[in-house]
Amino acid sequence: MNLLTDDWLPVRPLYGGSMKWIGLSELLTTANEYEICLPRDDLELAALQLVICITQVLFTPDGLEDLVENLRKPMQKDEYQDGIRQYMDWFSVDHPDYPFMQVRGVKAKETTPMDKLLAGLTGATNSCFVNEAGQADSLCGGCAAISLFNQASNAPSFGGGFKAGLRGGTPITTLVQGHHLRETVWLNILSLDQIDDAIPDYKKYLNQPPTWVLPIEGQSNIQSSTIGFCRGLLWQPCHIELCLPNANGKCSCCGRNQVPVYSGFLKAKFNYNVHGLWGHPHSPRLLKFSKENPEEKYASFTTPAPTWTRLASFVVKKEVSQSQKEGHQPAVIVLQACQLFYRWPDRLRLAIGGYRNNQASIIERRHEVFDLNKGWPIQPGLIQEFVDLGLGYKAALRSSLFIFFKGMKDIKGAGVAVQELGETQFYQRTDSLMQKALAEAHFEDPNRLAEDKDNLRSGLKRHTLNIFEEQTRPYLNDPELIRTMAIARRTLYKKLSELEPENKGGEQ
Repeated sequence: MNLLTDDWLPVRPLYGGSMKWIGLSELLTTANEYEICLPRDDLELAALQLVICITQVLFTPDGLEDLVENLRKPMQKDEYQDGIRQYMDWFSVDHPDYPFMQVRGVKAKETTPMDKLLAGLTGATNSCFVNEAGQADSLCGGCAAISLFNQASNAPSFGGGFKAGLRGGTPITTLVQGHHLRETVWLNILSLDQIDDAIPDYKKYLNQPPTWVLPIEGQSNIQSSTIGFCRGLLWQPCHIELCLPNANGKCSCCGRNQVPVYSGFLKAKFNYNVHGLWGHPHSPRLLKFSKENPEEKYASFTTPAPTWTRLASFVVKKEVSQSQKEGHQPAVIVLQACQLFYRWPDRLRLAIGGYRNNQASIIERRHEVFDLNKGWPIQPGLIQEFVDLGLGYKAALRSSLFIFFKGMKDIKGAGVAVQELGETQFYQRTDSLMQKALAEAHFEDPNRLAEDKDNLRSGLKRHTLNIFEEQTRPYLNDPELIRTMAIARRTLYKKLSELEPENKGGEQ
């Protein structure tokens, strides 16, 4: 099966209709509007990333004007055929010498079942509750390719002795989402000048083959600056080989019937080292000040805090300096979107995905879409103001509940960590409120924006007060805690007052 010529991508017509499988050609050369259709959100994001990476490698536009032209209308079929001609062997899942994202001749003691290739399907304490049984019993060529890509690019390694991808074990991916699949793909394709900013030396390695065509040398030390754009986007850190497919059957993931299916693969430990951070265009980075060069790493989900708490770092660049020790840089495709939306005003729909892990075990899948109202590129810093408001009310609630928990000096505390549950409830109850506020904020109108913030304050304050009462009320049967509660409540009111705008501050 070849990813450039065969129908392998499971989709559904955007405005209703039956599920079908299409090839890259139909997606890019027709005006049909689709959305990806898979049973797991992480696999849908991985399928989208894979299509984006292949399109990026084959059809990189020269500049923003060419990119906008691709956004406006499908490419010609002869242009597509010309673009794929020299790359046919690279994207064949069952190629005799260069199978897609695999290595021929892997030596393994036993065959590994396909469920190990789908991140989080097994090995986690909650896996049986969030996945359908038998989801990876047998995978068609398309789902196998998507799973290979996802394991190599987004998931933790298989465990000790196995390498993770170029971005680390569980990187956050941020992609710009369009009105339909083809538009989404092109919104995440970098033009040549943008690639030059992300990877300054990319032209030196423009024709560097992917790792399954030009294998990584064992025990080698690789400088990230020597990894070409195609090679880095489709980096395979492991030695993996799909076993020969079974006779025609049904794919247990996408449901496609009467196709060759894979039920196992071989894997082997393989060691090498990459020095430096490769400039992957789909991930935000965290920066830390250093006297020599800023330290950089790719962002990942490390706590259960909701995604909005970090949204500013996904869309706003914050430099580091001696006075500003920590900063962040959005994914390059988001920075390019800022330029596009200046000339083509629209709201930003940001698809954000990643895993939270404990070593090789997946604790949580995080995949969601955030809307930012049009006008957001004018003053991107305004997004941080909304985030800071939400975090401010969370901090007010937590600190007041902490006083109730610990007490003060000779004043008795409840001895129950109510601040932990209170924070969890705050995030659960305000997540939709924060998302709605950002999606409807009038970034272009300062007066209406001030009103938007007031409405957000009102909602956050209501939830904060309700949660405080709910967390403290069960313990008031103890007369000694009544005074503790009064002090905690007074602390809460004081902090809530500080969160009001200056012209509205005052006694609560």
